[in-house]
Amino acid sequence: MIANDDGPNSQLTQADYPHLVVVSDGDQHVARAMQVIHAGMAPGGGDTNAPTTFLIDGDATVRAVMRKDRYIARLSPDELLAAIDATWPPR
Repeated sequence: MIANDDGPNSQLTQADYPHLVVVSDGDQHVARAMQVIHAGMAPGGGDTNAPTTFLIDGDATVRAVMRKDRYIARLSPDELLAAIDATWPPR
């Protein structure tokens, strides 16, 4: 999980989700490289990360990219499982 929080806030998120690896991206370098920025949509009019899910296989091939239309919306577990079923095994 990549969080656009600063280091201390990312550490709090990591503590809540020890089964994930949380990476702080407070300067949004990774988010910009991955083109997942919602320009002007953060509180106060700044840029924010769009919640985006990438399904990547063991060969580092991106099998699916899923992003909701609204930055406050998240992918549901059922949507994620359906995407996994549709893309695995790789065809």
